[in-house]
Amino acid sequence: MPRFGPPQELAGSFAGCAHADSVELKVLLLTPAAPAAEALAGRPSPTWSERRMYLLDTSAFDLLRAGIEVRLRRRARGRYDLAVSARRSGTARQPHAPRGVRVEVDLVPGASWQDLEVRRDVDPGEAAHVIGGGLDPQELLSPGQRSWARQGGHETVDEARLKELAVHGPLLVHRVKVSAPQLGLPRADLERFRFPSGHEHVELSTHCGPTEVVDTVAAFDRLLDDRGITVDCSYRAKASLWHEELED
Repeated sequence: MPRFGPPQELAGSFAGCAHADSVELKVLLLTPAAPAAEALAGRPSPTWSERRMYLLDTSAFDLLRAGIEVRLRRRARGRYDLAVSARRSGTARQPHAPRGVRVEVDLVPGASWQDLEVRRDVDPGEAAHVIGGGLDPQELLSPGQRSWARQGGHETVDEARLKELAVHGPLLVHRVKVSAPQLGLPRADLERFRFPSGHEHVELSTHCGPTEVVDTVAAFDRLLDDRGITVDCSYRAKASLWHEELED
């Protein structure tokens, strides 16, 4: 059985996804990060780039409980972005999505969902002040992000909760770029997420358009098989793992 389901089922599921900006295929790896990186990159000791991710939420995680995730991310070369996202089941177009929302369908073994995200770049100085405690985290939210943070989840978040946002993290993210054009996959990303407890979550992912899902799934499977990578037959989102750690 294909990891992501039969091609006919995939084609039918994504036939009505013209509204989506992209599709992300991802799997959890059972192969450890270091040997997986060498096998996928095709060379010894490939270079890992580092990113850092912070969660902005109240001490009681009111936003996560309402179905909203606010992420501040330190990207390459010191750039930062801020994303406010909400998950929706299925692949159908969602009513009442805000202007500027980016829709990505996540496809994992046995499941798919939509991530509706309002993202913007933020000033590195302001981001550093928020992380260091010198600036109120809610000051980073644009009006559109603020509205989505309050209204985008399965329940409304009170305006007062946004005044209680704090910085949680960081979650360390190390990435190796993978390219296998001979297998039909120009780009994939191997990422190792290291949680504050020391637990690691190793994930391989790639992106494509909604009309390219069947071909991309086939190429993704070829890469995994060709490089001898062992994949977990189930998938658990890193956000849920991080939430559990933060609440312990």
